[in-house]
Amino acid sequence: MKSQSYTGFTIIETMLFLGITCLLGVAVMVGTGTSINAQRYRDSVASLQSVIQQQYSDVMNVSNDGGASVCKSIDGSDELRGQSDCVVVGKYITSTKNGYGLLIRNVIGKIPYKTMASNDVDSFKEYQINVIKFGSLTYDLEWGASLVDQKNSPSVFSILIVRSPVSGAIRTFINNNSVVADSKVIGKELVDNPSSLTESLKTCVDSNGLFMSGKSAIFITPNAAGPSGVENQGDATSGC
Repeated sequence: MKSQSYTGFTIIETMLFLGITCLLGVAVMVGTGTSINAQRYRDSVASLQSVIQQQYSDVMNVSNDGGASVCKSIDGSDELRGQSDCVVVGKYITSTKNGYGLLIRNVIGKIPYKTMASNDVDSFKEYQINVIKFGSLTYDLEWGASLVDQKNSPSVFSILIVRSPVSGAIRTFINNNSVVADSKVIGKELVDNPSSLTESLKTCVDSNGLFMSGKSAIFITPNAAGPSGVENQGDATSGC
């Protein structure tokens, strides 16, 4: 009588197969998750760059989002645009607490009865430019990212973007050490500080654990005159 033979996998072979399959599955999921997080981080950096560039476009095109038909005068009263001497001349951008976003506000001025200004800085003083809270915008970085300096501390800065009533040119005043109070925009910390026109700003974007690699940065060139002055520096060149 012939003995019967059986074909198939032993328990050990089955366990080895399942173990290897699980390891491969974990590797694929980890790799996919890393790729997704890397893309999310890149998107957050690109979005931040786009938001700042948009402020330059708004100033160039005299856009006043949120201001509707009313322009706040310096004394706080409402004035209809086109029926007063109140004009929108720029944007004021500051970092928010702990570096998780930006606070963006409108900058207005009062058309002087007679102008004697011979340069852009003097014209800003004549127009008594002032930051207003009306129509302000808070932008939070996407995917939990935050702004840090090169020492990994929360980034603190002020950016004043204004269109000159004299030349029509865009001027950028930068203080990369502090958030300048609204009432001190025309003062030694910004408009009255000659170095603020020659200061650049580099703010590093920290993923806060989302993406374990080098940090990218947003760089604003000294006295940037338009959106092209806002650059996205990758981790290889950011120095962060």
